[in-house]
Amino acid sequence: MLYFLERCKCKPIRATQKTYFRNNYNYVIRAKVKEVKIKCHDVTAVVEVKEILKASLVNIPRDTVNLYTSSGCLCPPLNVNEEYLIMGYEDEERSRLLLVEGSIAEKWKDRLGKKVKRWDLKLRHLGLNKSDSSHSDSTQSQKSGRNANPRQARN
Repeated sequence: MLYFLERCKCKPIRATQKTYFRNNYNYVIRAKVKEVKIKCHDVTAVVEVKEILKASLVNIPRDTVNLYTSSGCLCPPLNVNEEYLIMGYEDEERSRLLLVEGSIAEKWKDRLGKKVKRWDLKLRHLGLNKSDSSHSDSTQSQKSGRNANPRQARN
């Protein structure tokens, strides 16, 4: 059983703003690992959710939840009784939280939690600005009383 987990090679991913923006995680939680279950070739991490920093469509109770893997490996690796910041994806159809390759699990630090909240605000702000940019250009030219195209204004 131990050999089963030892053969797993997990590529560690650090929690950085660039990674957070690029990977578009569905959920971010602070959780304490209660147990890691291995049944046949399925690995499930049972965690106690302490704080929800970001949620999407799957309901995340502040309770004990399962994090499902898509392979026989727990990547990123988790230690029982440790508290982590976990960033991952969800399986909407089955209402499951996934811990798959590309997910992040870093030992919890208050500082890291604050950073993630800042990144999420920035990401939402950037998302709003991108969708409003064409609208704001036309609104700006209307407010100034000038046409957006100066050649048309001369005619």
